[in-house]
Amino acid sequence: MINISSMFAKSPFKPLRDHMDKVIESIDPLKEFFEALNQQDFSKAEEIQRQVTLAEEEADSIKNEVRNHLSINIFMPINRRDLLEMLDMQDTIADVAQDIVNLLTLRRMRLPAELSQEVIQFVEKAQSVCYMAQGLSQEFGDVLESGFGRHEITKLLGMIDQVSSAETEADDLEDALVRKMFAVEDKMKPVDVVFWYEVFEWIGDLADYSKKTGSRLRLMIAHN
Repeated sequence: MINISSMFAKSPFKPLRDHMDKVIESIDPLKEFFEALNQQDFSKAEEIQRQVTLAEEEADSIKNEVRNHLSINIFMPINRRDLLEMLDMQDTIADVAQDIVNLLTLRRMRLPAELSQEVIQFVEKAQSVCYMAQGLSQEFGDVLESGFGRHEITKLLGMIDQVSSAETEADDLEDALVRKMFAVEDKMKPVDVVFWYEVFEWIGDLADYSKKTGSRLRLMIAHN
């Protein structure tokens, strides 16, 4: 069992980094998952679903440990409410990843041939935004160790801006994908159109909540 209190005593941000690392495990296999759907390899898809579910559950465990052990007696140079809100945003990424694989596996949904490459490209972009958000965690640790040094803060703010720009690019891919789906929807079952639209929104949420973690970090810096 992780000793969260001792972790905070050494580094106020380390538990959040550990949680984000586990969140990343939940989104790591998503491209492979969609490739399995494209190949109609539902056995592989179900295997990946179990991996994502396990990572999400482990992320939940870390989240709950942080919440339970974040004593007001532990001195931290950052606002506790900001930290907990960021924790929730990170955790939502894993929740959404699980929602995606659960729905697509349970319904055994297949990628429409006309959309398969664009969907995988969209997933890759959303993953890349999540990886960028993971990098923010490490960089913020450097900001803390520097005592909020100007150079470190400037670097972190630049990285946050990059995450925001990448999320906008993911939004653009989502819009293009939805437009293309509507252009070929006559070839799809109406219920599939509805569910795929929901899935596309969830993939976009992966990038959106990654952006929100950066926005919360910006607030933490502003409060110091």
